[in-house]
Amino acid sequence: MLASSPGKTPISLLQEYGTRIGRTPGYDLLKAEGQAHQPNFTFRVTVGDHSCPPPFLP
Repeated sequence: MLASSPGKTPISLLQEYGTRIGRTPGYDLLKAEGQAHQPNFTFRVTVGDHSCPPPFLP
């Protein structure tokens, strides 16, 4: 999917997929850390009944 969509981010592809199936993805901020000038964010994404947490959350 990514190889056939140059210039698109994984998030934009997920948004487009959600639009096609009539279910807008939801994003839950789980963690924010790091320096103010270089923050790191960890999100969980949910599409319909399917939720994808990050691979690990220390």
